Amino acid sequence: MVKARQLCLVSFFLLASATCADQQETVAPDMVPVAKSITIYSAGGSVISGAIDPAALRARRLRLPASVEAINLSQGDQSLKWFTVQAIETKKDASDTKKDATEGYKLIGLPSLNPGPLKFNYALPDITWTLQLKAEIVDPKSVSLQLLAAVNMNASEPYRKCDVTLVLNNSLSVEKLSGFTFALGSFDLYPHRNITYSLGNKVMEYSSIREWNAYAGKDEVHVLLQVKNPFSVPLNQTSSSVEANRIIVESGTISNDSRPGELVSLPAGIDDTISTFRSVKITEATDKSALPFNHRISYDITNRSAQEKTLRLVTYRVLGQEHRSVYHFKQPPDATPENTLVWMLKLEPGSTHTLEYDYDADIKDVEGENGFEQGG
Repeated sequence: MVKARQLCLVSFFLLASATCADQQETVAPDMVPVAKSITIYSAGGSVISGAIDPAALRARRLRLPASVEAINLSQGDQSLKWFTVQAIETKKDASDTKKDATEGYKLIGLPSLNPGPLKFNYALPDITWTLQLKAEIVDPKSVSLQLLAAVNMNASEPYRKCDVTLVLNNSLSVEKLSGFTFALGSFDLYPHRNITYSLGNKVMEYSSIREWNAYAGKDEVHVLLQVKNPFSVPLNQTSSSVEANRIIVESGTISNDSRPGELVSLPAGIDDTISTFRSVKITEATDKSALPFNHRISYDITNRSAQEKTLRLVTYRVLGQEHRSVYHFKQPPDATPENTLVWMLKLEPGSTHTLEYDYDADIKDVEGENGFEQGG
C-alpha cells in the first residue's frame, strides 16, 4: 500500500509539473521588441530600430504594430527572412469614443537563430513631425523667435527611453532621402500623446510691410512681419504663428524661399487703416487684331493712418491663350516672379496712391477682374 501510494504521489507530482510547464510556455507566446532609436521624417513616417537577445526570444514570434512596413531583420552581416505574418485585430475599451474602435498588431515568425544579437528595424507611418516657427513680438523693434518640433504620435504602442532623431526633408527623392537632422536625445513616446520640442530660440530685429494680393481672396491689406532667418535650416513651408501680448495675431505657412540668413515674411494680421479701390475697363478692337481686348486697370490705395507705410501690391500677369499679352506701364513693376507683377509703394500719411497700367490680350474674361468693370 505504501509503494502504491508513493507511486500515486509521484505520478500526481509529475502531472502537476507538466501542467505548470505548459502554462509557463503559453504565458508569453510572442515578444514586443524594445526599440532603442526612432528616426522621424517630416516628409512622413518613421523608422524604429533596436536589437533582441535570441536567448530571451527563444521560439516566440515578434509582435509588431499593425501598420508596420518594410521589416528588416539581421544577425551579424546576414539578413534574415521572416515568415508567418499574422494580423491580429483587437477592440479598444468600450469607453473609448474615437471613431476607430479597433487596434491590432502583427505576429512575425522567425527561423532558428544563431548566437548574437538580432537587429531589427521597420517603418511606421504613425509617427510624424512638423517644423513650426513661433514669433512673439517683444517691442516695436524686436521679436522672439522659437523653432519648434511638433511630434505627432498616432502609434498604439509606447516607445520608452528611445534616442529620437528628427529629419527635416525639404525635397524627396526615390534614390536618396536627405535633409537636416536634429538629435533630441532619449525620451518616451506614448500612444496618441503628441509632444512639442524646442529646437532653438533667438531674439531678432524685425520690420513690417503691408501686402495686397489684388488677384486673390478678399480686398484686404495684410501685415507681414519680416525678419532674417537666424536658424541653420530653411523655413519654407513651415507653419508659423505671430503673437503680441500673448495673443495669436495670425497663423499661416511660410511660402517664400527662406534659407538661413535670408528674409522671412510672416503673416501678422490685417491693416484696416489702408483702404483699396480698383476699376477695370475692357474695350474690344473693331479690327481683326490678334490681341483684340484692351484691359485698363486702376488701383487706388489710401493710407488713413498718421504713419508712412510700405505696401507690396501683387497682381496676376495674364499671359494669354494663343498669343502672348502685351503690357504698357506708367510705373514699371519692381519684380515679376512666377507670372505675377509686384510693386513696392510708399504710402504717405493721409494720402491716396493711384497705380495704372493696361495690357492687350486675346482673352476677355480674366479672374480677378470680373465684377470691377465699373470700379469696386
